[in-house]
Amino acid sequence: MNEYYDNETFTKKVFTDAEISKTDFDSCTFKNCDFTDMHIVNSEFLECDFIDCNFSNARLKDSSFKEVHFIDSKLLGVRFYEVDPFLLRINFSNCQLNYSSFYQLKAQNFQFVNCSIQEVDFTESDLQFSYFDDCDLLGAIFESTDLRNANFKTARNFSIDLELNTVEKAIFSKDNVVNLLEKYKIKIH
Repeated sequence: MNEYYDNETFTKKVFTDAEISKTDFDSCTFKNCDFTDMHIVNSEFLECDFIDCNFSNARLKDSSFKEVHFIDSKLLGVRFYEVDPFLLRINFSNCQLNYSSFYQLKAQNFQFVNCSIQEVDFTESDLQFSYFDDCDLLGAIFESTDLRNANFKTARNFSIDLELNTVEKAIFSKDNVVNLLEKYKIKIH
């Protein structure tokens, strides 16, 4: 039997069950909730907000996230490539996404604002029109990644190989364009 929650607010809830399965959340707000190590399977989150939540090491197998916002949340080691890609749309503000993976995920139009995205794997993902505003991308992996029209104007610490990625019409600032030349080991003064 599927569970359904509409327009509810969950505050300081620690999800202790081993799994959330076949549950739909529509226009719900989660504040200070803990989903650490949770297995969220075949569930849907539609127009939900997660504020000050912890999703570290959560498994999101075949779950959908449509028009979802993560704000001031911790999402360490999350395998986003396991989500249902249909109508996928997630925005992140002031979040920690370190060690997560978007491998082969179609993540167009995602917004990352003031996020720590260190050591994140974007290999073979489609990030067209995504926006990385004031984000730290130290050690993030971009390989065979579609970055057309992505905005890195205020991003920092990234290393993007122009020969291994599609970067047509991507936006960079004069200050961070040097990150595109890193592999050539040249000095710019």
